[in-house]
Amino acid sequence: MSLSTWPRGLSRGDVPAQDQAGALADGAVRQPGRRADLDWIRVSAFGLLILYHVGLVYSPFDWHIRSTHTFDLMRQAILVTQPWRLTLLFLVSGAALRFMSASRTAGAVVCGRLARLGPSLIFGILVLVPIQSWIEAMDKGFWSGGLVGWWRQEFSLAGLRDGTPVNHLWFLVYICAYTSVAIPLLLRPGWTQALEAWLERSLGGWRLLVIPAVWLIVARCWLFYYFGLTNQLIGDWYGHAQSLAAFLFGFLLARREAVWQGLERYRWTAFSVACLALPLAMWQSAHPGGGAFHEIPRNTVFAIDQWAVMVAILGFGSRHLRRASTPLLSYLNQAVFPCYLAHQTVLVAAVWLIRPARLPAALEVASLVAVTFGGSLAIYEGVRRIGWMRPLWGLKPTPRRAGGRDYSAAI
Repeated sequence: MSLSTWPRGLSRGDVPAQDQAGALADGAVRQPGRRADLDWIRVSAFGLLILYHVGLVYSPFDWHIRSTHTFDLMRQAILVTQPWRLTLLFLVSGAALRFMSASRTAGAVVCGRLARLGPSLIFGILVLVPIQSWIEAMDKGFWSGGLVGWWRQEFSLAGLRDGTPVNHLWFLVYICAYTSVAIPLLLRPGWTQALEAWLERSLGGWRLLVIPAVWLIVARCWLFYYFGLTNQLIGDWYGHAQSLAAFLFGFLLARREAVWQGLERYRWTAFSVACLALPLAMWQSAHPGGGAFHEIPRNTVFAIDQWAVMVAILGFGSRHLRRASTPLLSYLNQAVFPCYLAHQTVLVAAVWLIRPARLPAALEVASLVAVTFGGSLAIYEGVRRIGWMRPLWGLKPTPRRAGGRDYSAAI
């Protein structure tokens, strides 16, 4: 990339002199500090995840616990975020890992991320998830004892043979696994740069819109149709086809400025495609014949919407939010992981406690949203002040100064 096409909003003074002669030799651009747009996307996507889980309480699907109010319309409403939300998070997580690798050794990068994830995953499986599964067992009538008895059963030899539920923490399991998959790329910078350059060439121009969409269409029409989505690490062929691909996509193209320029260039096109695909996907979901032709039309529209929304979000974010770092964003960056860990346990408990009051639907929904967000933030405010608890909730042992260049986000 020549200096005449230097990225908008990035002054040459932000980049070391040895890189200014022609950006970086491999075509990448060194990023000045944190990418605020990726932080906003991460925080927003996890906020939408909480709302999505609240929505499942009112859906006709068999979620962990449900309200007495059920809305069949939720089958279509969840399609607003379901196709792209988690795939986008995997992409952002891969990008964060790549930014971390720019200033650290491979060992430091992998150990740093796994050190943040490992204690939280173990703590969540042993403490947070059993509360959810105990309430679910009580609610569905196959357990009537106390939480301690349930915990002992879950982690007995017989219980462990049947598998230990991880519930929403499956995402952390996948991030750990995908980080391990990226180790060869971290150890071999030359391989990484060659793959980055090849992908950048392969996805130039209109191909950035089409090729990833074709990948997602094939995965949806083939792997999802035959294997479904399990959220279990072993055998989740469709899940890995989209999530691992997104993670590696984010990792390999995070520092390729030409790709970000392409995302910005096609943001309005992608937004227009998404505006057409979403209502069509909703109609296909609602129509009795929506699954015709081996579900190929429905799965194709789902995948097109998935990639179009991701391109639009990444493109608009890169265009407008790269430098939009604020004190609120710094706070939310620290809070997002603990809130992710806590939110589903808070939500399940809130439904269990609020449901007997038989509130009107609108009031119950508002109460659950407020309690879930408020309770999760309250837990964050509590644990961040207790030094020994911080690592259990994905926080560093001691606070660091906000606004630095640290990309060691756990997720």
